[in-house]
Amino acid sequence: SQIAFLSILLLLGACGHKQPTGNNESSPTTEVTLTHIAWGSIPKEITLTATTAYLSKAIVSAPISGFITSGGVQIGSRVRAGQVIYHLQSKEQHALGDGSQPDIPVCAGRGGIVLDVQQQAGGYVNEGAVMCTIADIGSLVFEINVPYELRRYAHSGSHCTIVLPDGTQLSATISSPLATMDQQSQSEKLVARAKAPFLPEGMNVKAVFKAQTGAQNKMILPKSAVMSNETLSEYWIMKVNNDGTAIKVPVEVGNSNSTNIEIVSGNITANDNIILTGGYGLEDGARVTIAKN
Repeated sequence: SQIAFLSILLLLGACGHKQPTGNNESSPTTEVTLTHIAWGSIPKEITLTATTAYLSKAIVSAPISGFITSGGVQIGSRVRAGQVIYHLQSKEQHALGDGSQPDIPVCAGRGGIVLDVQQQAGGYVNEGAVMCTIADIGSLVFEINVPYELRRYAHSGSHCTIVLPDGTQLSATISSPLATMDQQSQSEKLVARAKAPFLPEGMNVKAVFKAQTGAQNKMILPKSAVMSNETLSEYWIMKVNNDGTAIKVPVEVGNSNSTNIEIVSGNITANDNIILTGGYGLEDGARVTIAKN
């Protein structure tokens, strides 16, 4: 019984002993980097579809019906005006095996680059059949589909950026519209020219136009400083108060590009310390520390 009495005293002593409350421990903080607003404007970007085309092309046709005995070119081959690209043998020569008569040469009517090849050595062609098509490489254009309501942005003399499927960007100028309009989409084709490498005809590309709109003196922030919800219906930034806490500030945004975004309205001043990195997921009132460069 004496042992039991001592056990109870020890238990009561343990229950009465106070554990550290942790009030002396420092609150966790998040390390962030800062930025400040800049002033300017970001042009509105309008992206349209375009297709490569060659305006100047020559079709090489078979002058007679016969067999192709030699020659042939590949797509992308460069040829000279007057260059022999095929040799033909008439049906009679081929049937008799008469080698005394020379084969008939088929020459390129113009210099350029071969767009497509319809015939190869060993085949038979009828008179007038298309053998290949040669394009003047300098006649490459980009045919841009422009909805009629966007003609104020894309017109003769305006500039745009052609974006190829691999991301290559080319500076282009609108030269002239074509005379036809697509009846269903109510869009017309405008011809843009750019200094470009060889491209196959019919390649789909993008044409990006920039249009300056509205006021020229707006608040600009890096995109990484502006956060949004999943539906992109709400935007906000986090700014740091003098006491080291982060405050959530709702904003309205305008035009943007790959790096920056316009702030149309929001409770921001030029002296505010705005979180550039580290703000994602921060709660309003969270403590932060400024990263040292």
